[in-house]
Amino acid sequence: MGILDFLDFCEAAGVLAIPAFNMDETPQDMADFVECVNGPVDSPWGRRRAANGHPAPYNLRHLQLGNEERVDETYFRKFSALAEAIWAKDTNIILVVGDFAYSAPIADPFQFTGAASGITTLAAHQKILHLAKSRGREVWFDVHVGTDGPRPDGTLSGMFSFRDALGRIANGAQHKVVVFELNAQNHTQRRALANALALNAIERDGRIPVVTSANCLQPDGQNDNGWDQGLLFFNPAQVWLQPPGWVSRMVARHYQPWAVPVEVAGANDILDASAKCSEDGRTLVLQVVNLSDRPQPAALHLRGSSPRSDTAGVEDLAAPLDARNTAQHPDQVVPKASRCRHRLVTGVAQYTFAPCSFTVLTFQ
Repeated sequence: MGILDFLDFCEAAGVLAIPAFNMDETPQDMADFVECVNGPVDSPWGRRRAANGHPAPYNLRHLQLGNEERVDETYFRKFSALAEAIWAKDTNIILVVGDFAYSAPIADPFQFTGAASGITTLAAHQKILHLAKSRGREVWFDVHVGTDGPRPDGTLSGMFSFRDALGRIANGAQHKVVVFELNAQNHTQRRALANALALNAIERDGRIPVVTSANCLQPDGQNDNGWDQGLLFFNPAQVWLQPPGWVSRMVARHYQPWAVPVEVAGANDILDASAKCSEDGRTLVLQVVNLSDRPQPAALHLRGSSPRSDTAGVEDLAAPLDARNTAQHPDQVVPKASRCRHRLVTGVAQYTFAPCSFTVLTFQ
């Protein structure tokens, strides 16, 4: 699949396209690419785009430079040259730094350990931020998180620490941290719970605008190479979601824009939760992970408002940690939808979360 094929696929699927380019591309080639995807139809590369069957510009708004890179002085020099060429063609493109992962807290932005790339300073990051600010541009940083499961590893807290460290050195530069890869070496319920825990933590934090899970697509039997982590498996006859894919779908289908403070007490780190509501406050969504291999009863307290209905929607994905779906049994691990009667109208509801589960409760 070429990059233009990728853009066509994303356009047809209605999803945000963020292509990543090799750091050794030339500035001229990047300028030509931007004109090809975003330039007017009467420009040289816009005419080529039209001749290839896409007269209208793609209106690409994000572009990543590199992936899992060592962001040091060498990276900065390449980034700077490419950025100037890209921004000269389209001032609206947000460039994404293809960073890596951080497994330890960053107390001093200019002296730390734990970076997967081996860097010990954010000096090059600071130069990128300064460049973006001087050109009036926004820049993003893609940092990856390990979710082999059933809990995320130390790169989740490392990512938040990196986000804080960038804020201390940005000096007013517009920037964001994103997670384009939740990474694992399996596609089982174990990984599904770790993804759900990472998503809960990121939603509670509220500062990370985009989170995606690697990999989306996996040909059945063709990627059993250590990164056997596809969300959606396929063969010539069928497609089916794996447990982590169902988590992505559950979170997406129950998306609400406003984070709601949530506290879990007395569960000994067995339960984890995030909460969110609609703009009008009429819909409340609670996402809960139960890491225990036993049912976990809980009391739900809702402060400040009460549901209008005495029932809640339930979507529950529960299975043993090593469970997964196969071509022969594609529905072995799937979420179950139901409704439950609660007593939140009068105060406290009781709910028992299934073993090794991710549950979404929706209150109206």
